[in-house]
Amino acid sequence: MTLRHFFIVLTACSGIAVAAATAANEMTVNIVDKTGQPLANAVLMIDDGLLTEAARSEASAHIIDQVDRQFTPFMTAVKTGSTITFPNSDNIRHHVYSFSQPKPFELKLYADGERPSLRFEQPGLVTLGCNIHDQMIAHIVISDRRTAFVSDPRGKIRLSLAQSAASSVSATLWHPWQGADLSHARSVQLNPTEQQTLQLEVTAPAPPEPPKSRLQQRFNRTGNQ
Repeated sequence: MTLRHFFIVLTACSGIAVAAATAANEMTVNIVDKTGQPLANAVLMIDDGLLTEAARSEASAHIIDQVDRQFTPFMTAVKTGSTITFPNSDNIRHHVYSFSQPKPFELKLYADGERPSLRFEQPGLVTLGCNIHDQMIAHIVISDRRTAFVSDPRGKIRLSLAQSAASSVSATLWHPWQGADLSHARSVQLNPTEQQTLQLEVTAPAPPEPPKSRLQQRFNRTGNQ
Protein backbone atom coordinates (compact mmCIF):
# COMPACT_ATOMS: atom_id res chain seq x y z
CA MET A 1 0.00 0.00 0.00
CA THR A 2 1.38 3.41 -0.96
CA LEU A 3 1.52 6.29 1.51
CA ARG A 4 -1.23 8.06 -0.47
CA HIS A 5 -3.51 5.00 -0.27
CA PHE A 6 -2.80 4.75 3.45
CA PHE A 7 -4.00 8.31 4.08
CA ILE A 8 -7.11 7.74 1.95
CA VAL A 9 -8.02 4.66 4.01
CA LEU A 10 -7.23 6.48 7.27
CA THR A 11 -9.40 9.43 6.26
CA ALA A 12 -12.29 7.11 5.28
CA CYS A 13 -12.10 5.24 8.59
CA SER A 14 -12.00 8.51 10.49
CA GLY A 15 -15.09 9.67 8.62
CA ILE A 16 -16.95 6.48 9.55
CA ALA A 17 -15.99 6.91 13.22
CA VAL A 18 -17.14 10.53 13.25
CA ALA A 19 -20.44 9.58 11.55
CA ALA A 20 -21.04 6.86 14.15
CA ALA A 21 -20.24 9.23 17.00
CA THR A 22 -22.59 11.92 15.68
CA ALA A 23 -25.42 9.55 14.75
CA ALA A 24 -26.74 9.68 18.30
CA ASN A 25 -26.61 11.71 21.48
CA GLU A 26 -25.52 9.41 24.28
CA MET A 27 -26.55 10.63 27.71
CA THR A 28 -27.15 9.47 31.25
CA VAL A 29 -30.20 10.63 33.21
CA ASN A 30 -30.02 10.49 36.99
CA ILE A 31 -33.33 10.07 38.81
CA VAL A 32 -33.47 11.15 42.47
CA ASP A 33 -36.17 11.43 45.13
CA LYS A 34 -37.12 14.58 47.06
CA THR A 35 -34.12 14.14 49.38
CA GLY A 36 -31.70 13.80 46.48
CA GLN A 37 -31.19 10.06 46.92
CA PRO A 38 -30.96 7.79 43.83
CA LEU A 39 -34.39 6.48 42.85
CA ALA A 40 -34.53 2.98 41.42
CA ASN A 41 -37.50 1.64 39.42
CA ALA A 42 -38.47 4.99 37.91
CA VAL A 43 -39.82 4.69 34.36
CA LEU A 44 -38.86 7.18 31.65
CA MET A 45 -40.97 6.97 28.48
CA ILE A 46 -39.78 8.51 25.20
CA ASP A 47 -41.37 8.55 21.74
CA ASP A 48 -39.59 6.07 19.46
CA GLY A 49 -39.01 8.78 16.84
CA LEU A 50 -36.66 10.57 19.26
CA LEU A 51 -34.47 7.50 19.80
CA THR A 52 -31.93 5.74 17.64
CA GLU A 53 -33.25 2.54 16.09
CA ALA A 54 -30.98 0.46 18.30
CA ALA A 55 -32.38 2.11 21.43
CA ARG A 56 -36.03 1.41 20.62
CA SER A 57 -37.45 -1.66 22.29
CA GLU A 58 -39.34 -4.33 20.37
CA ALA A 59 -41.84 -6.98 21.40
CA SER A 60 -39.81 -9.73 23.06
CA ALA A 61 -39.78 -12.34 25.81
CA HIS A 62 -39.31 -11.36 29.47
CA ILE A 63 -39.27 -13.10 32.85
CA ILE A 64 -40.73 -12.03 36.21
CA ASP A 65 -39.64 -14.59 38.78
CA GLN A 66 -40.88 -15.23 42.31
CA VAL A 67 -38.03 -15.49 44.81
CA ASP A 68 -38.22 -15.31 48.62
CA ARG A 69 -41.88 -14.33 48.38
CA GLN A 70 -41.14 -11.35 46.17
CA PHE A 71 -41.54 -10.65 42.46
CA THR A 72 -38.25 -9.97 40.71
CA PRO A 73 -37.81 -7.62 39.05
CA PHE A 74 -40.14 -5.20 40.81
CA MET A 75 -40.48 -3.05 37.66
CA THR A 76 -40.55 -4.34 34.09
CA ALA A 77 -40.93 -2.32 30.89
CA VAL A 78 -42.03 -4.08 27.69
CA LYS A 79 -43.38 -3.29 24.24
CA THR A 80 -46.90 -4.28 23.22
CA GLY A 81 -47.01 -7.85 21.98
CA SER A 82 -44.34 -9.01 24.42
CA THR A 83 -44.61 -12.27 26.31
CA ILE A 84 -43.81 -12.55 30.02
CA THR A 85 -43.10 -15.84 31.78
CA PHE A 86 -43.80 -16.13 35.51
CA PRO A 87 -41.67 -18.95 36.98
CA ASN A 88 -42.00 -19.82 40.66
CA SER A 89 -38.54 -20.29 42.16
CA ASP A 90 -39.88 -20.57 45.72
CA ASN A 91 -40.59 -23.89 47.39
CA ILE A 92 -44.14 -22.73 48.14
CA ARG A 93 -47.08 -22.06 45.85
CA HIS A 94 -48.06 -18.63 44.55
CA HIS A 95 -51.29 -17.29 43.06
CA VAL A 96 -50.44 -14.43 40.67
CA TYR A 97 -53.17 -12.03 39.53
CA SER A 98 -53.87 -8.55 38.21
CA PHE A 99 -57.02 -6.44 38.07
CA SER A 100 -55.37 -3.84 35.79
CA GLN A 101 -57.39 -2.88 32.70
CA PRO A 102 -54.68 -3.59 30.08
CA LYS A 103 -54.40 -7.22 31.19
CA PRO A 104 -56.60 -8.65 33.93
CA PHE A 105 -55.59 -12.23 34.60
CA GLU A 106 -55.23 -14.95 37.21
CA LEU A 107 -52.61 -17.69 37.51
CA LYS A 108 -54.03 -19.92 40.19
CA LEU A 109 -51.87 -21.66 42.75
CA TYR A 110 -48.84 -23.23 41.12
CA ALA A 111 -45.60 -24.65 42.43
CA ASP A 112 -41.92 -24.32 41.69
CA GLY A 113 -40.89 -25.65 38.33
CA GLU A 114 -44.00 -24.34 36.57
CA ARG A 115 -43.55 -21.50 34.06
CA PRO A 116 -46.85 -20.02 32.84
CA SER A 117 -46.59 -17.31 30.19
CA LEU A 118 -48.88 -14.48 29.09
CA ARG A 119 -48.88 -12.10 26.13
CA PHE A 120 -49.38 -8.37 26.81
CA GLU A 121 -51.03 -6.67 23.83
CA GLN A 122 -52.48 -3.44 25.28
CA PRO A 123 -50.41 -0.43 26.41
CA GLY A 124 -50.68 0.78 29.98
CA LEU A 125 -49.76 -0.24 33.51
CA VAL A 126 -50.31 -3.70 34.96
CA THR A 127 -49.86 -4.16 38.70
CA LEU A 128 -49.24 -7.69 39.93
CA GLY A 129 -50.16 -9.24 43.25
CA CYS A 130 -50.20 -12.63 44.92
CA ASN A 131 -53.48 -13.78 46.40
CA ILE A 132 -51.59 -15.64 49.12
CA HIS A 133 -48.84 -13.17 50.03
CA ASP A 134 -50.04 -9.56 50.30
CA GLN A 135 -46.51 -8.11 50.37
CA MET A 136 -45.84 -9.36 46.84
CA ILE A 137 -46.31 -6.47 44.39
CA ALA A 138 -44.73 -5.70 41.03
CA HIS A 139 -45.45 -3.49 38.02
CA ILE A 140 -45.33 -3.89 34.26
CA VAL A 141 -45.33 -0.83 31.98
CA ILE A 142 -46.44 -1.73 28.44
CA SER A 143 -45.71 0.89 25.78
CA ASP A 144 -46.74 1.08 22.14
CA ARG A 145 -45.10 3.83 20.07
CA ARG A 146 -42.82 4.73 22.95
CA THR A 147 -39.94 2.95 24.65
CA ALA A 148 -39.84 2.80 28.45
CA PHE A 149 -36.56 2.75 30.37
CA VAL A 150 -36.27 1.69 34.04
CA SER A 151 -33.75 3.35 36.35
CA ASP A 152 -31.19 1.00 37.89
CA PRO A 153 -30.41 0.72 41.65
CA ARG A 154 -28.24 3.86 41.32
CA GLY A 155 -31.14 5.77 39.77
CA LYS A 156 -29.45 5.90 36.36
CA ILE A 157 -30.89 5.54 32.85
CA ARG A 158 -28.64 5.51 29.77
CA LEU A 159 -30.20 6.91 26.61
CA SER A 160 -29.28 7.07 22.96
CA LEU A 161 -31.22 9.95 21.41
CA ALA A 162 -31.38 10.41 17.64
CA GLN A 163 -29.17 13.14 16.23
CA SER A 164 -32.30 14.60 14.62
CA ALA A 165 -33.88 15.12 18.07
CA ALA A 166 -34.59 18.74 18.89
CA SER A 167 -32.58 20.67 21.48
CA SER A 168 -35.28 19.83 24.03
CA VAL A 169 -36.81 16.35 24.06
CA SER A 170 -40.14 15.70 25.76
CA ALA A 171 -40.49 12.60 27.91
CA THR A 172 -42.68 11.22 30.67
CA LEU A 173 -41.41 10.13 34.08
CA TRP A 174 -43.31 7.91 36.51
CA HIS A 175 -42.66 6.05 39.75
CA PRO A 176 -45.22 3.96 41.67
CA TRP A 177 -44.72 6.17 44.74
CA GLN A 178 -46.32 9.00 42.73
CA GLY A 179 -49.61 7.16 42.44
CA ALA A 180 -51.17 3.89 41.45
CA ASP A 181 -51.46 4.62 37.71
CA LEU A 182 -49.65 6.34 34.88
CA SER A 183 -51.94 9.39 35.04
CA HIS A 184 -49.67 10.62 37.84
CA ALA A 185 -46.66 10.66 35.49
CA ARG A 186 -44.71 13.90 35.16
CA SER A 187 -43.77 15.55 31.88
CA VAL A 188 -40.04 16.35 31.68
CA GLN A 189 -37.67 17.91 29.16
CA LEU A 190 -34.30 16.39 28.25
CA ASN A 191 -31.39 18.27 26.74
CA PRO A 192 -29.62 15.83 24.40
CA THR A 193 -26.27 17.55 24.89
CA GLU A 194 -26.18 17.43 28.70
CA GLN A 195 -26.19 14.91 31.50
CA GLN A 196 -29.27 15.56 33.61
CA THR A 197 -30.67 14.94 37.04
CA LEU A 198 -34.45 14.69 37.35
CA GLN A 199 -36.05 14.91 40.78
CA LEU A 200 -39.39 13.40 41.73
CA GLU A 201 -41.15 14.67 44.85
CA VAL A 202 -41.56 11.21 46.33
CA THR A 203 -40.34 9.44 49.46
CA ALA A 204 -40.23 5.79 50.33
CA PRO A 205 -43.39 4.56 52.08
CA ALA A 206 -43.07 3.47 55.69
CA PRO A 207 -42.26 -0.24 56.01
CA PRO A 208 -45.23 -2.38 57.04
CA GLU A 209 -45.53 -3.19 60.71
CA PRO A 210 -44.39 -6.70 61.61
CA PRO A 211 -47.23 -9.13 62.33
CA LYS A 212 -48.28 -9.32 65.96
CA SER A 213 -47.36 -12.35 67.97
CA ARG A 214 -50.02 -14.60 69.41
CA LEU A 215 -49.36 -13.04 72.83
CA GLN A 216 -49.88 -9.52 71.45
CA GLN A 217 -53.05 -10.61 69.69
CA ARG A 218 -54.32 -12.13 72.95
CA PHE A 219 -53.70 -8.85 74.82
CA ASN A 220 -55.49 -6.90 72.12
CA ARG A 221 -58.49 -9.18 72.35
CA THR A 222 -58.70 -8.60 76.11
CA GLY A 223 -58.45 -4.83 75.69
CA ASN A 224 -54.96 -4.44 77.16
CA GLN A 225 -52.29 -2.30 75.47
